Amino acid sequence: MKDHEYPSDNDERSPANDELNWAELERTDIDSNQTSATVPPANQPPKKSKKTLFIILAIVGGVLILAGLTFFLYNQFVVSNLTSEEKIEKTTDQTELKKLYDELISSYLASGKSEAEILALLERAAKETGDQSYLTNKDSYLVKKPSFNLAPGTYQGTQNLEIITGSTGDAVYYTIDGSVPNQTSAKYTAAIPLPIGETTVKAIAVSAKGFSSPVIEGHYILTSPPTTTQSVLSEEEFINKLYGIWYNSDSGTVLSVSPTTYREYIPTPLSVASGDYVVVSTTENGGTIKVLDFTYDGYNAGDTLVEFDFGTIGDNQIQRRYAGKSWLNYTAAEYLGSGQYRIPFLFAGQDIFTFD
Repeated sequence: MKDHEYPSDNDERSPANDELNWAELERTDIDSNQTSATVPPANQPPKKSKKTLFIILAIVGGVLILAGLTFFLYNQFVVSNLTSEEKIEKTTDQTELKKLYDELISSYLASGKSEAEILALLERAAKETGDQSYLTNKDSYLVKKPSFNLAPGTYQGTQNLEIITGSTGDAVYYTIDGSVPNQTSAKYTAAIPLPIGETTVKAIAVSAKGFSSPVIEGHYILTSPPTTTQSVLSEEEFINKLYGIWYNSDSGTVLSVSPTTYREYIPTPLSVASGDYVVVSTTENGGTIKVLDFTYDGYNAGDTLVEFDFGTIGDNQIQRRYAGKSWLNYTAAEYLGSGQYRIPFLFAGQDIFTFD
């Protein structure tokens, strides 16, 4: 076999090598393109890292704001719950200190502290604020309690309640619904009418400086008067009410009534009419008698009916009339003792009558 008939080894491997080189080159290009598309530049942070940082900063800021707000509210709560004494201890501003002392003094007065306790507080306020008016005007702080003219309790019928101030110039405010009075409550100017039922009255006195006294309280129970029907007068009761000397100033007539005899002294013309009598009937407040053979200056008028009404109990007056005539008013004569009575004018030259 001739040399040129045998292909060389180099010729036979070239195509295979060429094919391999092209395939590797293509894969290299593809890998290069993918890498360049996904790998960011070295000097720029990833987008996901930026978002995470923003969220972290927002959370930290919110926590700081919430902590600040909580601290503020806590301080406000602590300050608002301090007692007056604690506020005074923590205050250095003199104007605020005087305001706090005024509030504390008002609370002392309203709570009914003793005079000694109030005076001690005024001395302390004067010393710590430097304002000596707390002591020079101490009387305006020591507001005396008012009082009721009617003791609390149970009464029959309606009542009028008066409130008496402890010091001249103090104003009084009151309530009748059980609530605590203040300077916006009803101002006392006249007696308070208490109705039937239960009423709780509370009152305070307020000085010209505006300080209040301790509250006074009265609980009142008012009941309706009993509705009883007065019985008809007995004959004895009726005669006892008539017994004595009576006079009419307008006409100058004088009556004398004993348990058995009715006598009338008439000025014009000067005469006497009389007769024994019997009780015909009685009422709840009066009655009628029959004067037997009623004789007037020797003239016998026969049996005569005379009516009486005793009017208001205790006014020492009666009304008298003959049957069908007009009523006349009579007043009881002054009893002097030993059966003697005095009238306020002369009758037949005398003003004293003796009556058995």
